[in-house]
Amino acid sequence: MTLKPLLKSLLYLLYLWLPLQALAVEPSTNERPRIPELSFADLSGELHNLREWEGKVLLINFWASWCAPCQAEIRHLIEYQQAFGPQGLQVVGLGLDSPRKLMNVRRSLGINYPILVVEEKESRSILRTWGNKSGLIPFTVIFDKSGHVVRAHKGIIDDQRFETLVKPLLRTPVE
Repeated sequence: MTLKPLLKSLLYLLYLWLPLQALAVEPSTNERPRIPELSFADLSGELHNLREWEGKVLLINFWASWCAPCQAEIRHLIEYQQAFGPQGLQVVGLGLDSPRKLMNVRRSLGINYPILVVEEKESRSILRTWGNKSGLIPFTVIFDKSGHVVRAHKGIIDDQRFETLVKPLLRTPVE
């Protein structure tokens, strides 16, 4: 990555930092943050902007290959993507690890959604930007179909949480 795009990303993260701090509690209904204009490489090196999934219920899931709870959660996320993708769900994994390790997990678990790579040295600051000051993973940020943050969740998104946090968003039309 060259210096100019890196600097642009860091400035944008700084710009997002303040409003996203509210995610630690609940976002205000009037000024909810939107999907940021950030790009990350996938496991084949192709850049993807997070906004390319606007119009869908988007679950951005932060994880790493060494995180056992993350791997347990991934099994749920695979099922959700398969069952609810046609209804407008898009799971995107943001891997906080080396591409080689992330590829091994993708292959062994059969991950059926995009995996984007966050540089290891940037992972803590990106998690803090999204309201996760502790840096604990798994961590998921949920966006509605209009691209607004609905919830940031530390821990596993299991069936019960999916039922209450995500399924209602799938039934809501784009605002």
